[in-house]
Amino acid sequence: MVHCSIVLKFARRLQLLAFFTLYLLDNSTIIHHSHALNVLVVGGSGRVGGSTVRWLKTLSDRKEQPISITVGGRRISAYDIAKKNKVIPENGVDFLPMDIDGDTSVLQQALQSWKSSCASDDCLVVHTAGPFQGRRDPTLLSSCIDLSIPYCDVCDEWELAEVSKVDLDEKAKEKGISAVVSCGIWPGVSALMAAEGVQQLKKDSSEEVDIESIDYSFFTAGTGNAGPTIGR
Repeated sequence: MVHCSIVLKFARRLQLLAFFTLYLLDNSTIIHHSHALNVLVVGGSGRVGGSTVRWLKTLSDRKEQPISITVGGRRISAYDIAKKNKVIPENGVDFLPMDIDGDTSVLQQALQSWKSSCASDDCLVVHTAGPFQGRRDPTLLSSCIDLSIPYCDVCDEWELAEVSKVDLDEKAKEKGISAVVSCGIWPGVSALMAAEGVQQLKKDSSEEVDIESIDYSFFTAGTGNAGPTIGR
């Protein structure tokens, strides 16, 4: 029996989302294609979305082919404030007005407009516009599948994630669209880290390893009182 404890620094790990989202697409999209990757971060003016935008921009600056980054949200004022407060970079990030809780047809028009304006067909939508608690309709996911746009989110609401998978899994497969839910820190990267920890323990042990439990310890200072939510 092995008891494994993994300690994470919450705010820093949120930044991994930017890199994890790129895993949804073939790496050749970034490395081998002559076209830039286009990423729409819905809710990109917020804490989690802003972290994703910053690290996408960092990755873009390291590549010969820049990543085109757009922040989606209801109010351009929030986008402007996020730039002023350095939540997102002041330059190199566009804004797309959209409302995921509004009329679905208007939402799809906004997504289609963004996709059509992109310099290439290599597009990805990252949904960080929480809170997800209480939501039951994966409207943005459904719209992205309809428009053949790869998608991921940081959903931490069990019922919404279940509805997304049960109702839209076959639809995404039929369209050939990559769509991954709950790929934030908790659940998401934390689950990947647990799997990595288990694999490493089994690899390094000369005896048979039986993993009884994996405990996480999160330092949540500076997360805007998100700690109790994470701990539930």
